[in-house]
Amino acid sequence: MTSKVSIIIVNWNGGGEFLDCLQSLRAARAVCDFQVVVIDNNSRDGSREKAESEFPEFQIVNSGANLGFARANNRARGMVRSPYVLFLNPDTKVTSTAVPMMVKALDEKPGVGAVGCKMTDEDGTVHDLGLQWFPTPWTEFLNLLFVSRRTFRTVAKMMGSADANTSGCVKKLYGGCIMVRREILEKIGWLDDRYFMYAEDVDLCRTIRDAGWKLFYSSEATVVHHAGVTSAKAPSGFSTLMKCESIGKLMTKYYGVTGHALYRLAVFVGAMIRLVVVGFVNLLKACVGKFDPAGMRKCLIMLGWSVGVRRAKIPA
Repeated sequence: MTSKVSIIIVNWNGGGEFLDCLQSLRAARAVCDFQVVVIDNNSRDGSREKAESEFPEFQIVNSGANLGFARANNRARGMVRSPYVLFLNPDTKVTSTAVPMMVKALDEKPGVGAVGCKMTDEDGTVHDLGLQWFPTPWTEFLNLLFVSRRTFRTVAKMMGSADANTSGCVKKLYGGCIMVRREILEKIGWLDDRYFMYAEDVDLCRTIRDAGWKLFYSSEATVVHHAGVTSAKAPSGFSTLMKCESIGKLMTKYYGVTGHALYRLAVFVGAMIRLVVVGFVNLLKACVGKFDPAGMRKCLIMLGWSVGVRRAKIPA
């Protein structure tokens, strides 16, 4: 009998976190049957070979190159056998009830096209849902001004951010774990592969909503997410540069070349402001021997991208 869900995981040097993810899926299958398809982007850390050996019940395919997130997920299109498709990050661990609760949401809500879940750290700390707005040059400029997490949360409350502990319809879901009706994916052409990584989840959510479907967030479905584990293995500055490039492509797609130019300007001005603020804070910290150059380095990377002298180099 065909299962209701096909889970697609894209792996690139995921190491132990990727294997832990597969182990959690094996355990979860005792509660809800599902298909698991792994598209491996030619990992060189041995994680693909270990997965093939230790998890023979899952389909594991080597793409032969680092295709990025969107293209690799699309590679699994012909392998999917189920009416629901779950895009899952390799640095996650699903609880036994996560998949069933997401399936339940789609089963019981015919107007919902995609469902997301609650993301937590290993210690149970719940991840914020973030601001429920679609990116524009202006909103991205505001994001750059949220220098600290505390500042972000204060602004999020003022702007009506969704509560991560409450289920309900939302405007945007996050790509670490999204379940989508397969019929919708077939109509919209799956993920837009112009994005190597980052922004494809935002784009997918907008496309689903533009097609007349709702997005639902289930706080009852929980997944542990070790955010940034895979991207941390990429060259220094890659994550920052790729985020800028992907959002820049998003701006071009929806707002044309003018929107892209305004986004570059927003990054330039926002990074300059952050550089001044972070520099001043570091100056105060230096007085007590706690100088931290990481924040300033990130600002300089963004400035380099905004004026066209820095680009993300895709690792093999």
